[in-house]
Amino acid sequence: MFELSVARKYLTPRWRQLSVSIISLISILVIALVVWLIVVFFSVTNGLEKGWVQKLTTLTAPVRITPNENYYNSYYYLVDGISQDSNYAQKSIREKLQSLNTDPYDESMDETFPSFFPQPVLNSDGSLKDLVKQAYFEIEHLNQDSEIRNRLKSDQIIVDDFEVTTSQLRVKLIRNINNTPMISSVTQATYLGSFNKENQTLEKTMIPFSMEDLQNLVRTHNLKNQKLDELPLTSKKFQKDLQQFLSKASNQDLKKLDFLNILGNNHGQADAVFLPKTFRDAGVLVGDKTEISYYTPTMSAVQEQKIPTFVAGFYDPGLIPLGGKFILTAPEIVSLVRTSQAQEQTPNSNGINVRFDNLDNADLVKAKIQAAFNKAGIAPFFKIETYKEFEFTKDILQQLQSDKTLFTLISTIIIIVACSNIISMLIIMVNDKKVEIGILRSMGTSSFSIATIFGLCGVVMGATGSAIGTFAAYFTLKNLKILIDFLSTLQGHNAFNPMFYGDTLPNEISFEAMFFVIFSTALISTIAGIVPAVKASMLHPSAILRAE
Repeated sequence: MFELSVARKYLTPRWRQLSVSIISLISILVIALVVWLIVVFFSVTNGLEKGWVQKLTTLTAPVRITPNENYYNSYYYLVDGISQDSNYAQKSIREKLQSLNTDPYDESMDETFPSFFPQPVLNSDGSLKDLVKQAYFEIEHLNQDSEIRNRLKSDQIIVDDFEVTTSQLRVKLIRNINNTPMISSVTQATYLGSFNKENQTLEKTMIPFSMEDLQNLVRTHNLKNQKLDELPLTSKKFQKDLQQFLSKASNQDLKKLDFLNILGNNHGQADAVFLPKTFRDAGVLVGDKTEISYYTPTMSAVQEQKIPTFVAGFYDPGLIPLGGKFILTAPEIVSLVRTSQAQEQTPNSNGINVRFDNLDNADLVKAKIQAAFNKAGIAPFFKIETYKEFEFTKDILQQLQSDKTLFTLISTIIIIVACSNIISMLIIMVNDKKVEIGILRSMGTSSFSIATIFGLCGVVMGATGSAIGTFAAYFTLKNLKILIDFLSTLQGHNAFNPMFYGDTLPNEISFEAMFFVIFSTALISTIAGIVPAVKASMLHPSAILRAE
């Protein structure tokens, strides 16, 4: 292509045109620097945001359904409180799902309905509508929806219940200091959440075992190689991994064991707990004995109840406001503690989690569930929310989105400023090449071709700067830990607080950020080259030759 060959000639550094070459090089380096900074910044921030959202949905779900006031005031919920078959106690979502009898009321044995008692919601056949089982059916049936299947692809919608309540956690610390046992304790008011073994994404937030954790586990449970089968609350896989640890205690590759399986089944494993990493920072180790205490009313007074537990592992809760106080344990324990409280007076303490991998489909899944609930007649009894609408995270996510928008605007302005150097350089180049432009015009070259030559110069400079900046960003991200360690050494403390940013910063390049920067740079470079290109195309050969 004629125009490209001429543009390449003009951009080739020459000693005779040293000033133009230097200005061109500076323009390219400025663009490369801007691209490098933006790609690195957005890659890290996008990675942090995805990590925070992933941790949020790990402890909650992409879509969550909770009973509302209509549910708690309905015949379906209140009837358990006056029915002998339900032990005169209201049932949780899980208990409703497992119940064989939708309507436990027996008029021959149970008291007469009070005058204010609500009317039941009935099916077309006159039977009581089972709100929970109907909700589960409608959600699970979405896996057969063609649009859902196309969007989720190989992913499946998984439904499970959740319960959250409050309790007091006391951790007993027994440490050997100079061969002398020292006993202390850590007490914390906590939120108690149910652990779901089907939630495989929880593993991504788990903190690997340290050698100190494993040594404490062995010490606190008096383990020996021949007595591994007596280790309480462990799966066969965990026993096998621990056997490896005991035989190869110096092998650092054994830091991460299959600790999810500690709570992964129901074989006597109801007294293990997972704690947020703040407890680990306070000196708690895996294997430490703990107890969950709560208060329950009795005939004579309110009494404290205690459930012995032990620490099974730690997880990173991210930026969730209550994350530092949120502990996970078996659903049986959570249900037991929660029944001591007035369930309907604790909003969002019980409900249904709807899980799937691709969070981008959250709004679609919510809309489908809402439509299905409307059709089934159960929508008035439930509140459906995506992870972006949860009361305790909505403000954080909105702030993250606002920050991202602001940073995008600032980045665009910086790119415009960087690419504006191209205008200055090309104007100088046009003035420097006036004679050649006059010769080309006199030889029959069109104004459009002249404009294309200088426009290509701008595009090539922008593309070259983008390529150099992207490569530099990739290299920086792959060696980000070295850079962070260097900055931390200069400051004398961590450059990025692990409490907010985690132990390591994300170092994967963001293709979204890369495409944004490359596209923006190419577009702005093209626009920047238009003004000098138009000026060059308007020069007349006769005027140029007379001036010379």
